[in-house]
Amino acid sequence: HGFGATRLARLAREYALPLDAAHQTAAMAQAILHGEGAWAWDEGLLELALNEAPLNHQGQSLRLDRLVCLRQARAGARWWVLDYKSAADPARQPALMEQLQRYRQAVQQQQQPGEAVGAAFLTGEGRVVVLAAD
Repeated sequence: HGFGATRLARLAREYALPLDAAHQTAAMAQAILHGEGAWAWDEGLLELALNEAPLNHQGQSLRLDRLVCLRQARAGARWWVLDYKSAADPARQPALMEQLQRYRQAVQQQQQPGEAVGAAFLTGEGRVVVLAAD
């Protein structure tokens, strides 16, 4: 729905951000929502969608930015773990890659055997950077 002046001011206040940082954050959010990964918010394509999805994996509490189950597979997977990143190229950061892979493995262990789980970063530039789709 966009970020008007009132919403931006509330965002800045709630997260103790300077107003220019709130503007940048809002712009990244809009790029994610309307970029290459817009399909992850298309209700016609979704069977299930969770934001800040809690998950336990190997004794750790995880919180996934977005977890979706599509009505039909995309790039070979119906389930997708999506992680928002402001970094332009998160795939070049080993720690981020390991984290997303751990999230993907956690979801795979919760699904039916053999059910494909994809994982991707959604960048603040509106790009989708796929880690895996099997």
